[in-house]
Amino acid sequence: MERFNPETKEKREQITSAIDLRFFRHAEKESDKSKSDEEIELTETGRKQTVEKSEDRDISQSVAFGSPRKRTQQTAGLVMGGQLDEITGNENIDELKEKLNKELKVGSKIGVDKRLDFNIDFSTDFGKKALESVKNGEYLKFLVEESDALAESFKDSATETYSGMAGRVAEIVKKYLTVAPRWDKLAQDESKKHEDTLKRFLGTHQGIGESFLAKVIEETKGKAERDAFVSALNNQGFDFAEGFDVEIQTSTGENQKVRISFKKEKDGETIFEYDEIVPKEMIESLILSEIER
Repeated sequence: MERFNPETKEKREQITSAIDLRFFRHAEKESDKSKSDEEIELTETGRKQTVEKSEDRDISQSVAFGSPRKRTQQTAGLVMGGQLDEITGNENIDELKEKLNKELKVGSKIGVDKRLDFNIDFSTDFGKKALESVKNGEYLKFLVEESDALAESFKDSATETYSGMAGRVAEIVKKYLTVAPRWDKLAQDESKKHEDTLKRFLGTHQGIGESFLAKVIEETKGKAERDAFVSALNNQGFDFAEGFDVEIQTSTGENQKVRISFKKEKDGETIFEYDEIVPKEMIESLILSEIER
């Protein structure tokens, strides 16, 4: 995704600030039966995957979030801060927090957002179907094509579905749409000496970010294009540390545009790409769909 660049403001309809949200699946995780799933962290390969995704040398305007499961927090923190001199890429989650938080007087550079977590009880009828789809390599296809109706037929309103996952991510996007006008005022206040872009790194689990993006593609491009997206992800979902970007662009403090972008490459070629300005109202409609489910 093209990052916000203040030098191109005139070309971008007088955009005065931006909020950049990066959503991605966690990197490769440990297989350690002595730990609970919440305690599982990244493997050495997983940590390398995250550092390869990192770009920034300055994270003063950045915060990372994960689900309550440590591997997502570790992924988000390393994607955010992997280029800093003090980060080796070998840190466990506690070491990573200590290094990233050393300059902070309050708060933390790595937070928890439960909306990034998954909630499937694999012992239920719905959960068994979901687990079967994972084993068959068709988890995303199952979510998109079957999960909403199946949960309704099982009268299981508490579990994960296509609409529910998409709605939770939409809630996060809406939060930053609300923040955007206030951020724009701060960004334009020369006494504050802020850069123009606020960044958030959001680590989650397979199926969650994909459901949101699939819904967005379905609403803006139709079901055939949504299905092409699902197929490009091999019907299963994002690879480790793979995801998409949401950029909230603000013009003159009041007008916000939501740009969503994703590119899937294979063997050096682009096999799927989405890069669109989407209506703000659509974000709200995804939230309503979750509530009505």
